[in-house]
Amino acid sequence: MIVHRGRGGLIAIILFLCFLGSEFYTRIHYRDDTYYQHHPWPKLAACLVAAALVWWLSPGRQPETVPSPSQQQWIVSSSRDASALEPESSSFKLSLFRETDSLLFIPVKYWPLLLCFLGIVLYFVPGVAIP
Repeated sequence: MIVHRGRGGLIAIILFLCFLGSEFYTRIHYRDDTYYQHHPWPKLAACLVAAALVWWLSPGRQPETVPSPSQQQWIVSSSRDASALEPESSSFKLSLFRETDSLLFIPVKYWPLLLCFLGIVLYFVPGVAIP
């Protein structure tokens, strides 16, 4: 049984789908059904992609205090016709997870680092069987 809080179970689903996609890619690209099992780099790549996805879907740092309008910094263009833009308005960040979500009692914000570490372990430790 996987112990999760909130949407933390999605981390396990993302990791599983990355492993599955990595195996399908190696089967199609190398035309060998055992390539995934005999080479460690597809597992490392799957863990790194999963870590990137979890990091991208994690909530960003919340500001500790809300700045007043006089304290906000604006990006000013050198052109007189262009309007001022807020610094955070141009970044594209989707936040699926919340601060309270966790998997195996570990908060979501630590999972990208753990997935990277898992990928390194799977790369350097031979004989670890992961589907």
